[in-house]
Parts: sequence; C-alpha cells; structure tokens
Amino acid sequence: MTRSDDLREVAERVAAALPSASDIILTGSTSRGAADELSDIELLVVAEEVPDVLPLDGLDTWSPGPPIHWFGGSFDGEFVELIWWPRHYVDERVRAIAAGEIVDHARLRTAEAIVNGVPLRGEGHAQWSKQLAAYPDGLAEKIVADASATFRDTDAQVRGVQRAGDALVLAQKVCEYAEDVLRIVFARNRVWEPGWKRLPQRLEPLAVKPERLAERLDEAVRALDLAALHRLADEALA
Repeated sequence: MTRSDDLREVAERVAAALPSASDIILTGSTSRGAADELSDIELLVVAEEVPDVLPLDGLDTWSPGPPIHWFGGSFDGEFVELIWWPRHYVDERVRAIAAGEIVDHARLRTAEAIVNGVPLRGEGHAQWSKQLAAYPDGLAEKIVADASATFRDTDAQVRGVQRAGDALVLAQKVCEYAEDVLRIVFARNRVWEPGWKRLPQRLEPLAVKPERLAERLDEAVRALDLAALHRLADEALA
C-alpha cells in the first residue's frame, strides 16, 4: 500500500467518527494519490453545527468567524485538519466560482480542492464537481488583469522594499510576485489554481508557461530576486 492509501484509511475512520456531517471530502495530496511522509490528512467537513466533542487528540482550533472553523489534531498517530463549513457556505462559494465572480487565490483554490477531492460521505461532491467541471468564460481574463497589476510597480517602489533592514518587506513582495506569476499561468491554461505545494508536478502538464518555470521560480524566491520574478511574469504574459 502507498502512503496515500494508508492516509485514506485513516481519513475514512475519522469520517465515521463525525456522524453529524452531511458531506465529507478528502482533499490535498492524499486525495490525489501524491502523499509522502510529510503529508497529513485534510478533510472538508460539511455540517451545520460543530459537535461538542471531536475525535482528535491534542485538538487545536482557529476560526476567522462563524460559520468557518478549522480544527487540527491527531487521529491514530496522523495529523488531521478539518475545514468545517455549513452547506449553504459551500453552495455559495461554488456558485460564485462557477459564475466567474471570484478571482483571489485564497477563495478560488476551493475549486481545485473539490474537483480533485474524494467524497467519503454525501452527494454534495458530485453536484459541486459538476458545477466546476468547466472553467468559466471570462475568468482567465479577470485573473490575468488582477495579477498583472502587481507588476506595475515603479523602479522606485521596487528599490523601496530592498533597503537594508527591510528583509521582511522584501520577502512579502517576493511572495506576492511569485504567487501572481502562478495565477497568470494557471489562468492562461484555464486550469483551476491549486495550493502552491509540489509545484513541479502541478506545473508539468500545463501547455502555456515560461521555460523551466518551477525551477526558475524556486530559485528566484530563495534568492529574493524580484527582477527574475518580473521576467517570469513578462514571459507568462507574452
């Protein structure tokens, strides 16, 4: 058995211990069969209420505010993340994405997670996957316009984030540049943008992209090289 197989078995036991959820979807590297020794289990749990007790040891919680909740903890020795959304929230997120109304990465990546997810309970996954089966007309253009605006920084603005002592500001700008290069590339290929882990494997099947994109992007980020990232953006937009 593979690491993904092992983690999926644990995920199914976690799902069985969450009887109040109407839908549970396995996402992340485990759902794609790409899990390794560093992978954990990510589950989208669709339920209206959070039970008083969750089946995780060492439970940690975080919430930006109702109705969204995140829980993390151990189950059978594996770390498990529960992303807890009510049904109406998932329905609205999927509707807005399918209508081409969402362009920001944080919310748009929901599409890739669902499309590549594995349903462990419920019929919602089939409905949401059907809604997201086609990349919306006009969405690529919106994303490219939004992401390319990042690269309109003036020379003075770029110099301003490179002064001594401001490494954190430079690192933030590098991350912004790198993410927007990737947003442009996935949009131009009309492919739902994923999370940014395992980029070489994510980028390999894309037909439209700069040469050696994954390698060059990694080098530029590690070197905090804004100029190299700007060149990648120019090639991505060409």
